[in-house]
Parts: sequence; structure tokens; C-alpha cells
Amino acid sequence: MVQDISYTVTMTRQECIRSLFLVPAESYTLREVAHLTDTPARSLRREVANGYRDASKVRGLWCFTWRQAVCAAMQRWTLTEIHDALGSDAAAVLPPLLALRSVTIRLPEYIVLALEAVAAEHNTTLDGAMHGELIDFAGSIAGWMEPRAAGYQRAYMYPGRE
Repeated sequence: MVQDISYTVTMTRQECIRSLFLVPAESYTLREVAHLTDTPARSLRREVANGYRDASKVRGLWCFTWRQAVCAAMQRWTLTEIHDALGSDAAAVLPPLLALRSVTIRLPEYIVLALEAVAAEHNTTLDGAMHGELIDFAGSIAGWMEPRAAGYQRAYMYPGRE
């Protein structure tokens, strides 16, 4: 039922991402999710206990479904990091509308400075900061977009709800 992960071997970020997305388990212990997402177990336990992260208690231990583990991972890593780690396998395991596309935009300097400050504060890239700022916008038009772009809501809600 629970994927067995050796804690004596340190996995790289790429290996953790590939393990989670390409070899999904039915459930994960809190310790496994902490290991796979490089999140301190104490922090993860606190998030679960305070209702900031979904998990279920099974025989006194917090357990995560694959979807719950992926949600934790997607808050830890940028979509670019996930795509880079998955390489050509990304197209097979991620919804098509989660494919990355480069765009060039021109913004006023003050907006770029604000995005760079947010990126630095959250220890992410400019892409990661932009994604964070635009996700609410994407959600606000999800119902309107679905008829225009099939799969829009699936991509927006990925990995989905249980």
C-alpha cells in the first residue's frame, strides 16, 4: 500500500520528481512526502494538523494519496522544474495544457521590479513568481475558458480533487 522509500540514500530533486510523477503509489506516509518534496517533516506535520494541507490518519499516522503528495510537490517546485525533471515523459503524465510555452511580453519597469522582489522573497524564479500571480486570474475565468480550450479546467485543477 505505501511506497517504500529508502531514507539512507539521498535522492536528487530530479529523482524525487520522477519518482512521484512516474511511479505513483496509492499512498505515502508523511515522512515519504517530506522526503520526496524536501520539506521538513515537522513543517509538513504542522501544515496537516492546522488544516493547510490534506492528509488522512491511518492507524495513527498521517497518510497522503498520490494527488495530495503531488499538490505538496507542486507548491514546492515550479512547473518548469517539474518539466525539466520529467523531460520527454512530461507529455505522457501531465495534462496537455500544462505544457510550457515561452512568450515575450513588455511590462513597465515597476511591475518587473515587483515581480523580481516577489520571486526573491519566495526563493523562486521570475517565471515562478509570474505563475503565482497569474494562477488566480486563470481560475477566475476557468468556466469561461473551458468551452474555448478543452481541458482548461483539468489543467487548472491538476492534479485534481478526490
